[in-house]
Formats: sequence, C-alpha cells, structure tokens
Amino acid sequence: MRKWRSVIGVWVVALVVLAWGITFAEDVIKVGVMFSLTGVGAPTGTKQRDGALLAIDEVNAAGGIKIGDKVYKIEAVVRDDETKPDVAVRRYREFIEEGIRLMVLGTFAHVTTAINEQALDGSALVIASNSIEEKVFRKENKAPYFATSQGAVDAIGRMTAEYVIKTFNPKYVIACLPDYAYGHGVAVGLRQVYEKHPDIKLEFIWTPVGTPDFTSYILKIIESKPDVVQMGQWGTDAIEILKQSYELGLSKHTKIFFNAIVASLAAGIPPEALDNITMGMWLYHDLRNLKDKDPATYENSQRILKLWMEKYNDVPDVMAAYAYIAMKELLRGIELAQSTEPEKVWQALQENPEFMSFKGPAWWRPDGRPFYKYAYFIGIGKGADERLDQWDFAEIIDFFETEALCLPLEEMGYK
Repeated sequence: MRKWRSVIGVWVVALVVLAWGITFAEDVIKVGVMFSLTGVGAPTGTKQRDGALLAIDEVNAAGGIKIGDKVYKIEAVVRDDETKPDVAVRRYREFIEEGIRLMVLGTFAHVTTAINEQALDGSALVIASNSIEEKVFRKENKAPYFATSQGAVDAIGRMTAEYVIKTFNPKYVIACLPDYAYGHGVAVGLRQVYEKHPDIKLEFIWTPVGTPDFTSYILKIIESKPDVVQMGQWGTDAIEILKQSYELGLSKHTKIFFNAIVASLAAGIPPEALDNITMGMWLYHDLRNLKDKDPATYENSQRILKLWMEKYNDVPDVMAAYAYIAMKELLRGIELAQSTEPEKVWQALQENPEFMSFKGPAWWRPDGRPFYKYAYFIGIGKGADERLDQWDFAEIIDFFETEALCLPLEEMGYK
C-alpha cells in the first residue's frame, strides 16, 4: 500500500508540475524573429536581431503586455534566413506550424519579398525592418497583414536623386547599383526623379551580389567621367566597393554619393575610404542636430541610445534601429488589440497609427508603411582625425522632411 501511495504521489506531483508548466507557457507570447545571421547579410542581420531583442527586453522589464486580467512576457523565437529566400520560406513555414503568427524579420529585399508572397493568405502579421521594392506595397501585391518599419527602396532613389540634383547640379550621373531587388527598386526611384530632368544624362552600371573585385566597374566609371556616381551596394559588397574606390582614387575623378550607409557597414570601411564621401542614411545614432529644433525626438533618441549602450556596448545600427521600431510597434499592436490574432493586431495599428520612434514622430499608412517626419538624413564621412570615437563616422549636414518617402496612396491602389 505504501508503495502505491508513493507512486500516486509521484504522479500527482508530475501532473501539478505539468499544469504549472502549461500555465507558465500560456503566460508567454512567442514572436518570430528572423534575419540574415549568416551569408552576405550577416553584418547587418546580427545587428537587426539585437535591435528586435532589445525592444522585447524593454517591454518585459516594464512588466510585459497586459491582455485582459493577465500579464504576458514576450519570448523571441530566433531563426536565420541565411540570406536565402528559400531558407526564409522554410523558416516562415516552421513558425506557422509552431503557431507563431506574429513576426519581425528582413535583411535583404529579395528575401523579404519572398515572405510577403508566403503571407498572402493572411496566415501571419509580418513587420519587416528592411526596405523593399515599392511595388510590393501596391494593394494588389501586398499580403493583408504585411508591413515594414523602414519603407520602400524606391524612396531611396527618389530622395537621393532630389538631393544630388539640388546640391551638385550634375549633367551626367552614373548609378552603380547591385543587380537584385534592392538595387532595382532604387533604380525605379531614381528614374522617377531624373525623368523630370531630361537635361541630365542618367546611366546604370549593375554589379552582381557577392562581387569580390569591383575594379572593372570602378575603372569604367573613371573612364566615363560622370559628374556624380550614386552607389548603392549592400552588405559586404558595400564595404568592398568603397574600399576599392578609395584604392583606385575614384573620388579624384568624380563626386561619390553613397545612397545608404549604416554603422555595421561603416565599421568595416577604413576611415580614409569614407573621408568626405556624401552619404544618405535612414537614420544616424547621433541626432544632436535636432536638439534645438525638436527636443522630444532628440530626448527619445538619447533614451534608446543609452539602453543600447548598456545592453550591447555599441551604438544602434540604422537597420538595428528599424528592427527595434518594428518590434516595439508589433508589441504595441498586441496590447492595443488585446489579442495575438494577426488581423486584430493589424487593425489596432491602423486605428491607432501615430507613434514616437527613434527617428521622431511617425504614423502608419494603410499600405503598411510608416511615414516619418524625418524621412532621410544626409551625412559627410569623417576621416580618422575627425572622429571622436569608434562610432563617429559621419556628420549629419541635412535631413529630409519630404513627401518623396512614399508615393500617394491613390497611386498605390488605396482610396
């Protein structure tokens, strides 16, 4: 009898522990986090992961998310898309099979575009944190609950073209861009602006992703003698083309405008190769230039910068900042919706579109893109002698408050 009592006691304890385990599991909301942690996108993807996780840490430290009478902690399920669309699709399906239907992801444009196609059935709410081609956001192409915290690559083309024309008054421009979705989206935006200036010659040079030696492309630019070359490579390609442009003396022959630079890429480029290069940036970690103009934006950016330094002993990369924004908005949507259902979270964000971001006031559009008051920043690269610390690679000289960030909703198929 004593033996049976012991056995029964063990089973009772086991059932209680199991019940507690279920309770604990139910007190956790799992969200998918997927970036390029290996492959060409790894220098950026690892930083994006850190940004998303910091947002989760911040929410959990504040107590979590309250839904009804219960409070939930957030748990990230992190996966690597390996900078490959087919791998990303498999990981996405794994999330769905595991019941994870809320995700923050996206390092390379062609990978994120593949995820939009998977989400067309409304199976998940996805907030990408990278920029992709604007055509994806047209009503007939976009998954019902697909968004991006960054925007469309076409906007990079429009905004940088506007700046180049206004600032350098060129007659001949070469756009040296990567030959995949990101580069082609930028090209669309460039054409939209340059077509309005028929007196300016615009020529394209395309470089394959993963090009180890850009010498032939750089020499072609030198031989062509444009007034400005607008470059737009990404990942390790961006590091290599800027290094090699310096080694071949490209800046002695033409003005270099690099369309989109981020801290993780700048860290791999010798200071002399960035010295006096004009660069477009979605964001820069040091927004002291807004301190007097917009104290609220400056103070919020300083708060996030402090969190970042305490957590990672590093400054937030632009792409990491967008991953942070994406996750904060996903979690805000859950609490507003009082639900983890993709449709309800999406609707809650659409009904409460305004939010304060790392880069200032913003609001969600029906096409899944936020409009930021400060759309884009322009910086001048600093040489080694000008840098105050290891992260101080540029000085912000201008910023865009422009409608060029997004095409009108009517043009995107929305009324």
